[in-house]
Amino acid sequence: MDTTLEQTIRERIEVEKARTGPPAEAVPIPLIPTRRYTDPAFHELEKERIFGRSWLFVGHESEWPEPGSYRLTSRSGAPIVVVRGEDGELRAFYNACRHRGAPVTRDDCGTARRLTCQYHSWSYGTDGTLKAVPDARSFADLDTGALGLVPVRCATWDGWVFVSEDPDAVALSAFLGPIATQMAEIDGPAMRAVGTQVHHLECNWKLMVDAFLEVYHVRTGHPDNAALLYNDQSVTVTMLPHGHSRLTVEKHDMFRDFAMVSEENDNPAVPLLWRQTSTSFGIFPNLVVPMDTGAFTFLCMWPTSDATTDLELRWYAPAWTGDGVPQEHLDRMTLFETVMAQDQANMAPIQESVASKGARPFQLGWHERLIHHFERAVDLAIGPDDLPPDTAVSDALDAFVEPA
Repeated sequence: MDTTLEQTIRERIEVEKARTGPPAEAVPIPLIPTRRYTDPAFHELEKERIFGRSWLFVGHESEWPEPGSYRLTSRSGAPIVVVRGEDGELRAFYNACRHRGAPVTRDDCGTARRLTCQYHSWSYGTDGTLKAVPDARSFADLDTGALGLVPVRCATWDGWVFVSEDPDAVALSAFLGPIATQMAEIDGPAMRAVGTQVHHLECNWKLMVDAFLEVYHVRTGHPDNAALLYNDQSVTVTMLPHGHSRLTVEKHDMFRDFAMVSEENDNPAVPLLWRQTSTSFGIFPNLVVPMDTGAFTFLCMWPTSDATTDLELRWYAPAWTGDGVPQEHLDRMTLFETVMAQDQANMAPIQESVASKGARPFQLGWHERLIHHFERAVDLAIGPDDLPPDTAVSDALDAFVEPA
């Protein structure tokens, strides 16, 4: 791990634990309009300009183990199939036949030499090229070379797979910036999928993201688990370019050097700082990744309407021997269910509140500034000039974003 970064984070932790008032550099956090959590027009802009253009997490490269392996995703609102080609490359395409738009796969995942339309049996290679057209004699001047599946950008970083529908999006590594280096400490290529959990929430997706960008709620919301493990007075946060962030909170003394998993299932690549703290990375727009030494989760918030969200937890762990998932990884998933249930208990009531006539702008503290940073990135992705009335957040914290 970069020694300068580690020293900086540790020094900031000590400053946070020692302070008795706002730090000298703190400024009042501008209010967050609650209409941005309820306005249908705002939601439509998010679908088009955030989820229709951003790099979005879809899995780990090990989930496509061999040529022909494919996985279907439609979480962003568009049906996309990601497939490993005969050359070993991962590619993504819209799941739509070039004949009349029928899907070329209806299965969520599988392995196939060709992707074949379920309507008229046009078939495509794993590189997206059109391979066969039944009764081709009936098509005049059919240019099969120009009728491949429509590609979607697909990129892999340290074993993690992302897609973007924007052909002009910056390269994934440039988009991730410092996170690409700092998260590489966990040796992503050595990971293996453990399992997936999905929670259906009665709230706007941004409310759930907001909850993962602060630990102010831990003592009240998680008194019998997270509050026992972490010192919320030690939290140090960093606003990174493109709406990304890093949050680090120190473990209580009794747990700081306590092994959280068995030696057999421990990830030796995880550096000491990540072991002695809970450090999570926020990757814009909808991904939060808390670091851990054993099984850990990629939390994805997918909007299903302006007032509902699917929270998808994709669990990964260092590769293990044998076919069965180690029990302690499954136990970690079960424990996290308890934590998630505590968070979810607040989401529907908050959504009901922000939709009411009594809704007022959110008042944030300095320790919650990552929420403002994230919400500001939402505005920038949509385009400040195109926001519905009374929904914009201030640019007052832009100067606090650390350079790439």
